[in-house]
Amino acid sequence: MRKTTKLNTNAVEAKFNETAFRLTQERSDFLLAQILDFVRGRKWINLQPEYQRRLVWDDTKRSLFIESLLLNIPIPAVFLYEWDLGRYEVMDGQQRLNSIVDFYGNGFALRGLEKWEELNGLRYRELPETLKRGLDRRRISATVLLVERVGTLPQQGEIRKLVFERLNTGGQHLNPQELRNCFYAGAFNDLLTKLSQDALFTTIWQIPSHEQNVDKRGNITANLRDNRLYRRMEDCELVLRFFALRKRSNIKGSVRSMLDRCMEENVNRTEAELLQLEEDFKTRLELAHDLFGDVVFRYEDENGDWQLSKPLYDGVMVALDRLWSKRDVLKSQRKRLVRRVAKLLRRRPAFEVIIGKPNTAKAVLRREELLTKAIRG
Repeated sequence: MRKTTKLNTNAVEAKFNETAFRLTQERSDFLLAQILDFVRGRKWINLQPEYQRRLVWDDTKRSLFIESLLLNIPIPAVFLYEWDLGRYEVMDGQQRLNSIVDFYGNGFALRGLEKWEELNGLRYRELPETLKRGLDRRRISATVLLVERVGTLPQQGEIRKLVFERLNTGGQHLNPQELRNCFYAGAFNDLLTKLSQDALFTTIWQIPSHEQNVDKRGNITANLRDNRLYRRMEDCELVLRFFALRKRSNIKGSVRSMLDRCMEENVNRTEAELLQLEEDFKTRLELAHDLFGDVVFRYEDENGDWQLSKPLYDGVMVALDRLWSKRDVLKSQRKRLVRRVAKLLRRRPAFEVIIGKPNTAKAVLRREELLTKAIRG
């Protein structure tokens, strides 16, 4: 028989009074033209692709959303968080709002429409005036969340984090890096994004060039948008892994916790510190490419094909960081160094640790140790 514990009502009520926070919800309807003004006037912020997650709606999905507006089909409300008087952060609804802003800005042509097939291929400027006026009369509801019971800034951050997580329990879940991108927004997070767009980095990881696939207005080509690493911010996580795993004292617990701690510890970096971090990453990446060439961060599989490996990237980048003072010697012994690493990867136990799946702190340390030793030798 299942044993039940007696509820301590007084303790539960005391906990509720101590920990519950008060959220006021205000609901308003806005014309699409008003939404454009709010976004362009920076009253509704964090609509750029680097916030929350990158835009995962393709042009067909965005077009179907515009078609729903034309058909006057009810649209789910967006959620805003009032972080300052009259200034709002978009917590849920980024894809919808960006679709509106981009379409009004002629950023994409309609495609895949089912009820308005005759509009396929048209941009906003090409729509008949009647349809433009019809769109201007459409409304979207917004639920504004205001925190009544305000504690310290960290407490406010926890509230924001909790609300954001709960709002995103449905639909397409955010992955860990997309969540970090929201919770730890700031200069260090911006640096990760900047470094993920570096030409050498994107070439190595086979990510389409940002210079060639993002125009001056910020419109992104399907070629870049659909890239696996770019689409879900895995490119930014790759950059973060270098900063998180180069610090021995941070290698404890799960890799996810290591990455989270790194974001938290670097939130308040100074401009000079960020410049140094940028230089550290770029120079180590360049050294890795100088040493290993086109097969950098790659191993040869049983079919003779070269495969990119995140764990190998981790180990090589950290090893080169630790041996940075010996970089000239490493370059002079480049061929020998490459042979030693290749020989190491042919050993099954070493291969399993370096290329395999273990993501424990022990495995990370061992991976770094093996590669540092091989490269130093």
